Amino acid sequence: MKIKILLATLLLLTASAFAADVRTPTQEGIVYGLADGQQLTMDYYAPKGAGPHPIAIIIHGGGYQRGNSKSGSEAYCADFLAPAGYAVFSINYRLAPKYPYPYMVYDVERAVRFLRHNAARWDGQPNRIALVGGSAGGFLSNMVGLLNLPGDPLASDPVDRESARVQAVVTLFAQSSFATVPLNADVHALLDPLIKQKGETEALREASPITYVSKSDPPFLQILGDKDEYIPFSEATNLDAALRKVGVQSRIIRIPGGMHGTGGWSKLPGVPDWEVQMTEWLNRTLGHQGPVGEGVRKRE
Repeated sequence: MKIKILLATLLLLTASAFAADVRTPTQEGIVYGLADGQQLTMDYYAPKGAGPHPIAIIIHGGGYQRGNSKSGSEAYCADFLAPAGYAVFSINYRLAPKYPYPYMVYDVERAVRFLRHNAARWDGQPNRIALVGGSAGGFLSNMVGLLNLPGDPLASDPVDRESARVQAVVTLFAQSSFATVPLNADVHALLDPLIKQKGETEALREASPITYVSKSDPPFLQILGDKDEYIPFSEATNLDAALRKVGVQSRIIRIPGGMHGTGGWSKLPGVPDWEVQMTEWLNRTLGHQGPVGEGVRKRE
C-alpha cells in the first residue's frame, strides 16, 4: 500500500510539474507533411516585433519513443525566443519503435523544407533557420544540421525541392555519437532494425551525427550539464573538436551541476544565463537584433 501511495504521489508531482510548464501556441496542429498515412504537425508561437523574422524550429526529446511538440524542457525555449523576435515552430515527428531510424530524421528535414517554402505565411526568413533540439531532439538537430541535404529538383512536391540546410544549430544535452555511449533501451528501440541489417559497428557509424561533420556545416551551439545522467559531457566536446577541426564555428555552454533536462537548471547555484547566451548567439549567427531576456525562468 505504501508503495502504491508513493507511486501515485510521484505521478502527481510529475504531472503538476509538467502542467506548470505548459504553454499555449498561437496556432497548433499545422500540417507540414504526410508520412505513412499520418499527418505531421507543428505548433507556432508568434514573434514579437516587426518582421521579417528568423525561424527557430524546436525539436522535442523523449528517448526517441515519447514526447510531443509541447514537451516542457524543449518547448520552454519558445518562451524566450518568440519575445526576441523569432518565429518559433515546435514540431511533432514519428516515434520509435514503430518508426525507427531514420524516419524521424526525414520528418525534421521535411519540417525545414516546409518552413523554407512557406516562410512568407508567417513573415519568416527562409534563409535564416535555426534548429533547437533537446535530448532525442538534440540528436535530430545534430543530424539534420550536419547532413545539409539539398532539395530534390525532380520532386513532384515543391516543398521537397527545397533545401533542408539550416543556418544555425542549438542542441541541449544531445548525443553526437552512438559508438561512444553504452546503448540503452531507448537507443535499441531506435536502432535495432538498422543494427540487424548492417551490424552494430556500421549501424552506429551511420546513425551518429559526428560521422557527417564537414566544412560546409552551419555554426553549432551545444548546451549540456556536466552531471547529465544520460549524456556524457564528452559528447559535446567530441563534436566541438570535430567541428573546429574543419573550420566550423562551434561553442559549448557548460551547466555546472546540470542534469538531463532544463527544468532543474534554474535552481542550481550560480547557473549561467544560458537562455540569454543562446538568444545572443542566435542573434549574432543569424544577423538578428531582437531583444533578449523576456520569458526567461527566474533563478531560485
